[in-house]
Amino acid sequence: MRKAVIPVLFVFSLTANAQEKKTADTTKTTSIEEVVVTSLGIKRQARSLTYSSQQIGGDELTEVKTPNLLNSINGKVSNVQINRTNGVGSSVRVIMRGNKSVNNTQPLYVIDGIPIINGTGKSADIGQYSNMPDPGDVLSSINPDDIESINFLKGASASALYGSAGGNGAILITTKKGRAGKSSITYSSSLTVDRAYSLPKLQHSYLSYDPSVSGSQPGQAVDSWGAKGSSKDYLKDFLQTGTTWVNSLSFQSGNERSTSYFSIGNTTNKGVVPMSYFDQYNVSFRNSSKFLDDKLTLDANFIGSLQESKNRQTPGASFSPLTSLYWLPRGVDFDQYGGNNYSYINKTRFLPAQNWWEVNPDGSFKGNPVTQNPYWILNRNPVTVSNKNTYGALSLSYQINPWLTARVRGNYSWNISDSQRDIAAFSAPSLLANGINGRMLKNTYENSSTYGDVLLIGSPKISESISLDFTVGGSINTTRNKIGQIDNAYLANPNLFTLNNLQWNVNRAPGDGYHNTYTNMKKQVQSVFASASVGYKNMFYVDMTFRNDWDSTLALTGRTGFDYESVGANAILSSIFKLPEVINFWKVRGSYATVGLGLPTNITNAMVEYSKGYVYGVDAGTIVYPKSSFATGAGFEALLPKPELNKTFEAGTELRMLGNKLNFDITYYNSNTSNQLLETTIPSYLGGLAPGSYYINAGKIRNTGFESSLSYKIFDSSKFGWTATLNASANKNKIVELLPTSINVSKDLTFSLTGGGDYTRLKLGGSFGDLYGIKFKRDDQGRILVNEKGVPLAESTPSYLGNPNPKFIMGFNNSFTIGKLGISFLIDGKFGGKVLSLTEKANDLYGVSQTTADARDAGGVSIPNAVYAPGTPNAGQAYTGLTNAKDYYKAVGTTEGFGKGVDEAYLYSATTIRLRQASVSYMFDINSKYLKNATVSLVGTNLFFFYKKAPFDPEQVSGNTPGGVGVDSFGLPVTRSIGLSLKANF
Repeated sequence: MRKAVIPVLFVFSLTANAQEKKTADTTKTTSIEEVVVTSLGIKRQARSLTYSSQQIGGDELTEVKTPNLLNSINGKVSNVQINRTNGVGSSVRVIMRGNKSVNNTQPLYVIDGIPIINGTGKSADIGQYSNMPDPGDVLSSINPDDIESINFLKGASASALYGSAGGNGAILITTKKGRAGKSSITYSSSLTVDRAYSLPKLQHSYLSYDPSVSGSQPGQAVDSWGAKGSSKDYLKDFLQTGTTWVNSLSFQSGNERSTSYFSIGNTTNKGVVPMSYFDQYNVSFRNSSKFLDDKLTLDANFIGSLQESKNRQTPGASFSPLTSLYWLPRGVDFDQYGGNNYSYINKTRFLPAQNWWEVNPDGSFKGNPVTQNPYWILNRNPVTVSNKNTYGALSLSYQINPWLTARVRGNYSWNISDSQRDIAAFSAPSLLANGINGRMLKNTYENSSTYGDVLLIGSPKISESISLDFTVGGSINTTRNKIGQIDNAYLANPNLFTLNNLQWNVNRAPGDGYHNTYTNMKKQVQSVFASASVGYKNMFYVDMTFRNDWDSTLALTGRTGFDYESVGANAILSSIFKLPEVINFWKVRGSYATVGLGLPTNITNAMVEYSKGYVYGVDAGTIVYPKSSFATGAGFEALLPKPELNKTFEAGTELRMLGNKLNFDITYYNSNTSNQLLETTIPSYLGGLAPGSYYINAGKIRNTGFESSLSYKIFDSSKFGWTATLNASANKNKIVELLPTSINVSKDLTFSLTGGGDYTRLKLGGSFGDLYGIKFKRDDQGRILVNEKGVPLAESTPSYLGNPNPKFIMGFNNSFTIGKLGISFLIDGKFGGKVLSLTEKANDLYGVSQTTADARDAGGVSIPNAVYAPGTPNAGQAYTGLTNAKDYYKAVGTTEGFGKGVDEAYLYSATTIRLRQASVSYMFDINSKYLKNATVSLVGTNLFFFYKKAPFDPEQVSGNTPGGVGVDSFGLPVTRSIGLSLKANF
């Protein structure tokens, strides 16, 4: 029955009369008559929408520029959580209305109505031994000056027309067009200086040795548990002042028949870590032309970028120059190992060898795990990332009659990310992986997407009382992913890091340092869809959408496709009832939708024995068999692969008062996402399932919450204006189901999330991203157990620690205009959640944290609510003494990774309140022959925290992965940016 919607709508629309022309477009939703961009690039009046939508103009992105445009949105859109990774040009993690999927947490990105693939390379994982940084994504390469507006479709109803691709919501990016009239040129430039702050608190009042003991020397011990003394803070001298310079030049011209927009841009960054840089070049072009008496419109768009970066910070300790300074034994003179003296020529091999306190005269290392000279890491273990992105789109639109338009569109996007780390001879042996001539790691990720659709868009006038807007169409989307990964520690000639210098046919030791894999995957989704919006007297609106996807990832599963539907309604109460004059507009709305997500490419080949051969991999000539399979036996039908499904209900209201000066919008939502694809290892028979590694299609994740925005023009005159905007949202996430009730499994079963390094897991009754680790051992009353020396005992198995996701998010933005002077600032707050610091855990172990110095000064560590453990002389008695600081921190701290030390001791509140950005600008009216006006601004981002208890920024994540949140793994410190910007219109 529901599939009959398409022809019925089509026939119905053809018999109708033309509807009056809609209001002109705009970039901000400040009036109920304005037009906003919705799914598939279709424009609709804001009053007719039956779901929540929040749109911001491009000027809000460029007011205070950031190299990745999405970072400029933090705090400006309700219920949109944005996490940054490491450094300029890195990707960002965007979550709207909570985490819904264990496989894909990112929303769909759409440029001018056409979906794109926000391709990324290999994301970094949580852990101390990561070897590659986050490589960036396509969105990080778009010039913010080219953006006209961005619309956030956060709910399933809003993005239902995009089908499975829009299961996590959609972000619609509208690029700038040329304008009819006189040609114009705009030049903008922004130069900021960047300084690291909120660094780990380190001690310099205790040494690594005891000067009073004969023969005791700095560097004999790898830690700093020695005598009282003073040492120099080398970290502050090592970190430099970074600079970020962003330039953009755009040209636009046109007439009533054709308009063009062209821009070029450049971003150059010198990082706060020496010898780190980022360089990017952008180009974009868009032309819109009309033909055949303005009935045919051609819209062509091209966006391209080149990125190069060096020594972008990598999570973990292995390749971090900062950890070498964190852990530098106090008393060691780092100046003798500085930038001009980090190496010497080895007389045996005539190669550069590492000069470092931890290296013995014979070249062996003292510590475990070892550290290296920071300048050796930057010069002899450098990592480079090269990204290329291109996007081209073409749209033909023909106006069949005043109310019916046919549109044919297509795009092609291509990006490649090439990351390489060179590890020179005489680096730490654990990093060389049995190689003596060096080691080379190289990751190449190439992604391409071809999209095309055909649309029939109509706005017939049914009668004076009834309006209809409809869309009917179909699309084909093909994506290709080529992945190459090389790890080789057998260089023929030392320190020559080229592919033709790698040896493969060698007798090698087991372990890392010998990998060469290549994967080539293709996916295609074919779709038909329809939508209709019926209005009655501009008072009531009903929306309906239908979409069917035929997805190639469902091959061999017994089904070829799946369909999604949505329905929504709203009522304009201010048009139905006579309300007090103070109320200008009042709308209530509600909607229900089902959307979903297909399966990972090629994974269903594991369903059929014969087809398993197509998922075998080849690693340096050795066949690698699939790690996991599906439970295909009788009784396990509920676990077979099927599309992920998200069912969402939302209801909200929008209110405008006091002459439209006060705007308020609030939405409640409830979404349930089922059929999660989980990968797990079953060690023993579980519910009748044989031991092994399996893909299991089960599980349900529920998100409930609200999002709201409040805007008030407190003063609105030409002499003085003040607009305050408050965004607030809360989300509650719960794992409702992991396995079907027909499978008898333990409720304590957990599933690790991708990128979480075992720290982030799913458990029945828990929440997405829950942190797991080692806790203090306690008695039945919850008291910490200590041994006879007062050293706390630790549990042997990991358990739940907390959840890093905020319970409440708030953004408070204020904009002032005093004549031509503009002032704005944004305060951003995230409340609730717990985060874990591996950095502090290691710093305490080595006795280099200020916490360990304070404990020594106090005579030891006080452990509240502690008792002696069973088996000790004073078993069961309260422990009120002070524990030796070294003994305590040697017990709770560690560098050995997951399952060691006591993670509970390093949990911190994730609540932060910060001054996100601020600017003071002044516009000069020049009105000369060539220059119209110019605006000069003083700008700043991440200026300071009003409140922060964690020793790092909880907003930073290790990588753009489902499990990369909430754990600090030696990441880059927070950077404060202050500078000047100029915008000139010619």
